[in-house]
Amino acid sequence: MLAGVLTLVAGAGLSKTASAQDSWVFSSEIPCESAPVYGVPFSQCWISNTRTFRIGTVQGWRLAYTDSKSEFSIGFYRIVNAHGVGGMSPVSASGAADWIRTADALKNVTAGASGWASGQNAAGDRFVTYQKPQRQCIAFVRNGPITNGQVNWILGAAFCRESAAPLSSNEAQFIADAVKVRD
Repeated sequence: MLAGVLTLVAGAGLSKTASAQDSWVFSSEIPCESAPVYGVPFSQCWISNTRTFRIGTVQGWRLAYTDSKSEFSIGFYRIVNAHGVGGMSPVSASGAADWIRTADALKNVTAGASGWASGQNAAGDRFVTYQKPQRQCIAFVRNGPITNGQVNWILGAAFCRESAAPLSSNEAQFIADAVKVRD
């Protein structure tokens, strides 16, 4: 999201409120059932502070699942109060790795990673692979639908598990198919 927000900031400009805010803070735990994302079991969910940009107020959610052999996190950023024109800048296929690497909501799964590479499955869906110590990882970014020429939300998911071999694009596709956004 950070790459998307940086693009958003560059194109739309910061308001005085946002210039005083320097990061997304996910300190308020919420019941996972109340999150705007569903479809996979989460063990912990948080909502962020809101940040105000010229296009509106944006909020983030971090949804996570961790066990002894795997870790999974979804970062979801949505305009919660639009008061401008333009929406969020969509994440391009070429910018997905940077977005995933820098999204504050995903840092619990991406911190300390290396070997970042972009990929594509047979259906043309894009994904990103990376490694952490003793873990192979795969991630993707999904832009919300374009409504009136703008994107109002962006979702990213990252999954790591103990594995000697890289994770297949089928695993990213399975997660992408399972994850749903409430309207």
